[in-house]
Amino acid sequence: MLKRLRFLPSFAILLLFISCSEDNSDLRNRINLRGSWQFALDTAKIGIKEGWYRQNLTDSIQLPGTTDSNQKGLLNTDTTTKHLNRIYKYEEAAWYQKKLVIPESFRDQSIHIHFERSKCSEVWIDDLKIGESKLLQSPQVFEATQYLTPGEHTLTVKVDNSLKLTPYGHVHIYSDDTQTNWNGLLGDLYIEAKSKTYISNLQVYPDVDQKEIDILMAVNRSKASEKLKVELQIKQYSKDETIVLPSRTYDLTSGTSDSVLLSYDFEEVALWDEYEQPIYELTAILTSMESQDSYSVPFGMRKFEAKGTQFKINDRTTFLRGKHEAGVFPLTGHVPMDVESWVRVYEIAKSYGINHYRFHSYCPPEAAFTAADQVGIYIQAELPFWGGLESDTVALALREEGYAMLKAYANHPSFVLFSHGNEIWSGHDRTEENIAALKAYDDRPLYTFGSNNSIGYQPPSRSSEFFVAARNPIHGDSILGHTRLTHAFADAEEGATLNTQTPNTTVNFDFAISNVKVPLVSHEIGQYQVYPDYREIDKYTGVLKAWNLEVFKDSLEKAGMLDLDSIFQKASGAWSALCYKAEMETALRTKDMAGFQLLDLQDFPGQGTALVGILDAFMDDKGVVSKEEWLQSCNDVVILGEFSKFVWTNEETLEATIKIANYSNHDISSPFNWKLTSADEQVIDQGSIESEAFMGQLNEAGEINIDLASIQSAKQLTLHLEIPHSNYSNQYPIWVYPVNEITGSEAIIIAKKLNNEVWNELDAGGQVLLFPMTEDIVDKSVAGHFPPEFWNYGMFKGISEWAKKPISPGTLGLLMDPEHPIFNSFPTDFHTKWQWFSIIKASRSLYLNKTAIDYRPIVQVIDNLERNYKMGMIFEFKVGKGKLLVCTADLFKIQDKPEARQLFNSILSYMESEVFNPSYEINSNQLKELL
Repeated sequence: MLKRLRFLPSFAILLLFISCSEDNSDLRNRINLRGSWQFALDTAKIGIKEGWYRQNLTDSIQLPGTTDSNQKGLLNTDTTTKHLNRIYKYEEAAWYQKKLVIPESFRDQSIHIHFERSKCSEVWIDDLKIGESKLLQSPQVFEATQYLTPGEHTLTVKVDNSLKLTPYGHVHIYSDDTQTNWNGLLGDLYIEAKSKTYISNLQVYPDVDQKEIDILMAVNRSKASEKLKVELQIKQYSKDETIVLPSRTYDLTSGTSDSVLLSYDFEEVALWDEYEQPIYELTAILTSMESQDSYSVPFGMRKFEAKGTQFKINDRTTFLRGKHEAGVFPLTGHVPMDVESWVRVYEIAKSYGINHYRFHSYCPPEAAFTAADQVGIYIQAELPFWGGLESDTVALALREEGYAMLKAYANHPSFVLFSHGNEIWSGHDRTEENIAALKAYDDRPLYTFGSNNSIGYQPPSRSSEFFVAARNPIHGDSILGHTRLTHAFADAEEGATLNTQTPNTTVNFDFAISNVKVPLVSHEIGQYQVYPDYREIDKYTGVLKAWNLEVFKDSLEKAGMLDLDSIFQKASGAWSALCYKAEMETALRTKDMAGFQLLDLQDFPGQGTALVGILDAFMDDKGVVSKEEWLQSCNDVVILGEFSKFVWTNEETLEATIKIANYSNHDISSPFNWKLTSADEQVIDQGSIESEAFMGQLNEAGEINIDLASIQSAKQLTLHLEIPHSNYSNQYPIWVYPVNEITGSEAIIIAKKLNNEVWNELDAGGQVLLFPMTEDIVDKSVAGHFPPEFWNYGMFKGISEWAKKPISPGTLGLLMDPEHPIFNSFPTDFHTKWQWFSIIKASRSLYLNKTAIDYRPIVQVIDNLERNYKMGMIFEFKVGKGKLLVCTADLFKIQDKPEARQLFNSILSYMESEVFNPSYEINSNQLKELL
């Protein structure tokens, strides 16, 4: 029976309670189990049979820790490139043993053993087995009262990290792709003694509107008839001060009920969100005639809810700018168990505009929630599941895991979203039953039945209060139904929007979310691969080594391009950041969207090595994009320029609509300024528009119309948008070309084949511009691919082959020298930008592996780190007496595009100039072999 007690004392009585409150932190006693333990590996699986719990184990190990951190296990000889490599690998049972002396003060106390985080475990006291646990994501607690009498004892723990004991799929709680399948005991390890009558659970349910909390307190009574009194003490912690609130005292009636529902009303409440993080601490002090006990928990006063298709925090609409979190901590091979480490990564992420973390198929430890409470991060935690849920036994185990997660972490204000796992492709009825049961057990977080179930084709279940998906389940086969711009070739034709549609800033996901009635968060957007700078290898000084990167480094060295790894990273990284910008802004342009979850802000060094971050695996900056540039499109206020294309002619008027996505905590009543500038910072046009941007919505701010007639030569311009006297600005590159046609040249032979005319011209010392035909080079090249490779080449190549789908070209963008004279009339950066779209799509990337080690094309196509081919789009040779320039983009085919015409004419101008003088010479046989 659950009873609710409400007590509202007068102000005078409140003062009395404040003055009488005491520090009760010593009401429970602990024996710290950190330090040296005896240890043994059970490689032969004989520990149970031989009764190792009755023997003295002969090896030693330091706990908290893992077999990896203690250099135990088998030396790893697997140099797979699928992920980082453990130096010591062990995936069987290991035994941990410690001698104990239980003090006399523990007599007649309730005694429990706590392991904050472990794998499947069994526990013995002396020669008696006292319990076992399969909890992976919350503390394992063992009742030991009758076993730990005062005196000497031996505590023996068998931890088994065999994957057969955790049949949850390739989940991030124990995958070697992420935090590794470690064996050990982590976090707080202790034996706790408390009174026979004690508080076994304390949960806080805030009601912001009523300025009160409900408190569910579970009491383990030693006597059913004993009279109990409970005092509630509350402290409020903010950045500047600690406030002690009035305490409340309640008499609990006798009986057998182990739960009571109390309440506490506030005069004023301090609300928690991403901007302000006041944290409350509730301490319940339970007093009987014979003893006392206390229990403390954190909580926050906040209301996080789904309203229509968006989320609200304390009645203010918010937008989740999320980051995928996979447990990537290369020095330890496991997630941090301390608050400071989590504060570091959250603060880095928040400095890049992130306000939300999605923990992919795992739940972090207490320290991660505590740090998120302090920093202001909205957490989505998940059950450890990824696959088809076809087993009732597995489903029940996951439900128990979920109950334990809620009991351990749901008091934290940062814990706002709960998912059943990742990409669940079957057994959805079991998933739905689990979510319904967990929601009935604790309705504080919002629930969904899984993240991107059936890769987005499974609609939200009845119990789903939000939906995480990469596509609309009804229209998902069309790019109109996608909720991100890029997919793998195996999941969408040619990788979807960014690789198939002319670049613009008007596309949104309005249609995709139109018939989804709950908040939709876009699943794992981005996944744009960035080439590594191999100096990063030296940072792996812990339990994991970057042998995968060393393999790729050796491959690049054999290809003769090791000197290019840094510039490859900068070029592919800068291009990747622009693609992320497009992804994030498309989501923000979608009026009723609830948020996105990046994959990722940081690298994911597993699943084939997916270096998809602008930060590395250590959350350190790669230097591929400035934080200021990133924040232009990942912030609580983003100024959005909407226009139909990036490439214009000087006979057109640039028309743009300006919108302001304001998901901050304040309205903005200010004009915004705009200006169009040239590369040398000359102002082409500028203006100011009065506007208001109300918080919690996408606001129409105004229109810009710029006559481009004054642009007489090819220019790369920049459209600047800013809200004066704020940190909010944005900018977009714009290319303007004069109207022209492709012109020929009497001095240059333009050809599509190496025919007799070409050979004769080269033999005579002439100049040839060659556009190879696709059928002539199809086996010596790959098709033009616009965005950087999705995730990584090898993994999705295999998936595409299995699914009998086309294979992605696998390239990472272009690299060129913008000062090269070939670009005198075609301004470009050193990396891919939007003006290259039609050119790249009309091209093939030709293999140049057989050229000399030091040969470099004019426009090099950066290959993925697994293949490391030298490839070119535009390159030149000296052939005999003649000079040859090859362009593998069919500019004739796309001459309706102003950028194609401009590049063609810029190439011709270069070839007509004296600076066209190729230094690298090849003979006719070598040329035939290449082409």
